[in-house]
Amino acid sequence: MKYLPAFLGILAVGLASVSADEPTILFKQGDNDFGIFRAPGLVRAASGNLIVSAEGRKNPEMRWSETRPFIRVSTDGGKSWSDAAQFADAPADAKPNPIFVEKGAAEAGQIGVHNLTGTADKDGGIHWLYAVDFHRVFYVKTDDKGSKSGDAVEITATFDKFKEEVDWKVIAPGPGHGIQLASGRLVVPVWLSDGSEGIGLQAAAVSTIYSDDGGKTWERGEIVAKHFTLENTKTGTPIELPSEGAIAQAKDGTVVLNIRNKALKGNRAQATSADGATGWSEAVFVDGLMEPICQGSLTSAGDAGLVFANPANMIMRKSLTARLSTDGGKTWPASYVIDDGIAGYSDLASDGTTTWVVYERGAAPSDRDPEAIAFTSFGVDALK
Repeated sequence: MKYLPAFLGILAVGLASVSADEPTILFKQGDNDFGIFRAPGLVRAASGNLIVSAEGRKNPEMRWSETRPFIRVSTDGGKSWSDAAQFADAPADAKPNPIFVEKGAAEAGQIGVHNLTGTADKDGGIHWLYAVDFHRVFYVKTDDKGSKSGDAVEITATFDKFKEEVDWKVIAPGPGHGIQLASGRLVVPVWLSDGSEGIGLQAAAVSTIYSDDGGKTWERGEIVAKHFTLENTKTGTPIELPSEGAIAQAKDGTVVLNIRNKALKGNRAQATSADGATGWSEAVFVDGLMEPICQGSLTSAGDAGLVFANPANMIMRKSLTARLSTDGGKTWPASYVIDDGIAGYSDLASDGTTTWVVYERGAAPSDRDPEAIAFTSFGVDALK
């Protein structure tokens, strides 16, 4: 197994037609002695380099066994990729999250490093956040090839500021990517859980954290959605267990946060803000986006609009479909099937002409246990 040390650059529903190109497999079961890879992320650096991340889980049968994030880098638009390299390890003082041990969701003594979430900076670097056993969060910056310029810094104190509203036991950024606004502000979606539901991971609230000084310090944003946020409001429909958010900045500068949830309505929820941290609109359901209870991805395609992707199937995770909005996320009339087979979590990046996709592909044995992490791309004009 290769490990990524500091200073080391790494090189070496009325749907449109299905993608004809066979995707590139970047991670598969058994690679680097990890039983399964999940939760992919994709960052496009200012240089054009693409960095794909995924978390390897040692024991697929035990959901929160030893887990570590890996990355692969492409300097040619996805034609070739560096070897997989482990991005981060658990700190020496790491301890298992008590809620997972209590609920039998983790093996005793096993520590997970989860939800590696990258944000590209106009200065050429990449800002990264990741969770350690879902109760601590760390930050580190790299160059456009994933080479670290220093050690990771713990920023869990930023999440402690949420405790007056959500007495969290579980926290995480992403998964997927964050964004840098035109102002330079870094904004990353985060979710928090009080640990009361299921194995402790059912989220209770969604928000953002942000940095106005290039990642040196981080602040919490306002809560965007909480369990039953919409109950007794003008929409009249409760948003149940909001969790993983996908974020992008629309053409007019508005920040759009698209939210996974378990509401019976069966649609994605969405809210907007002028600055990605405060003044969030009421979270509302988006009629054009179905919610199969799975993470979704969102990116800006420049003047073309916003591109969103998730499984377009209410029964299982399959038919990964991209959709285009030209009105800031209000409607999503155009679509393109990325993969009509089993497909789950995904992430997107776009330069306005090409959109790149990384996603969980195949079932082994279920649609929630992907065979591989795959990469492909399509022209934005496929959505028009």
